[in-house]
Amino acid sequence: MPEIMEELAEVLLTSERPSEYFEQLRIEERLDPWFTEVKALIGVPQNREHHLEGDAWTHTMMVLNEAAKRRDKVKYPLGFMMSALCHDLGKAVCTTISEDGTVHSYRHETEGLPVVQTFLDRITSDQKLTGYVLNMTELHMEPNIMARAKSKLKKTNKLFDTAEEPYDLIQLSICDGLGKIPGYDDTEEFLIHRYEKYNEIMSRPYLTADDLIEAGLSPSADMDEILAFAHKLRLAGLDKDDQFRQSIAYARSVLKIKVR
Repeated sequence: MPEIMEELAEVLLTSERPSEYFEQLRIEERLDPWFTEVKALIGVPQNREHHLEGDAWTHTMMVLNEAAKRRDKVKYPLGFMMSALCHDLGKAVCTTISEDGTVHSYRHETEGLPVVQTFLDRITSDQKLTGYVLNMTELHMEPNIMARAKSKLKKTNKLFDTAEEPYDLIQLSICDGLGKIPGYDDTEEFLIHRYEKYNEIMSRPYLTADDLIEAGLSPSADMDEILAFAHKLRLAGLDKDDQFRQSIAYARSVLKIKVR
């Protein structure tokens, strides 16, 4: 692990206010060369309807401090804290101001992925950490959006299924909501309830390749497609019997597979 990463990890995993580390680097003009992408957030405006705290740097520092309060609860503390640091790096490359003065950062969660990748490649060779942070960055807005919309169970299940660590993603999204002015924390109850429901559904018996072979399907490239279809049914909350019936019907009618 590079020396700078060791130093950063200690700060992120032990400091009650990690923002103080970055603010000191800023005062001493030492954010370069390691934290160039974080430095780029300084002065980046945000939509004042949602961010009265100021620029994207200020928001990121506030989110970092909120994340420090929750890092002992998550599955991957270092990845979680790195995700809090990186989650809005895309705002530096995609923020625009419309003619009426409204600030937009459309698609910053995806436009920021190459920026996050560049930053992580500079300070770490840990592929698990990199994959986790990229995943969390891309998805960080979705939990709060779904909670506010009271999205259907199938949609939240799909989100959690896509996340490297769904519980950590929920916590990051909550920190994102708290690390701003005005802050909000009214999504947590909904999200934790849905997370518990997701875990309950995923603990049930589900359709496997062996079940399909036993039903008369031969192993083939189509097997993966059938199992992917069955997995969608699982995420929708269907039990194994229903997954089986609908998957066999799908194999026959859509894939034109003969099933004995």
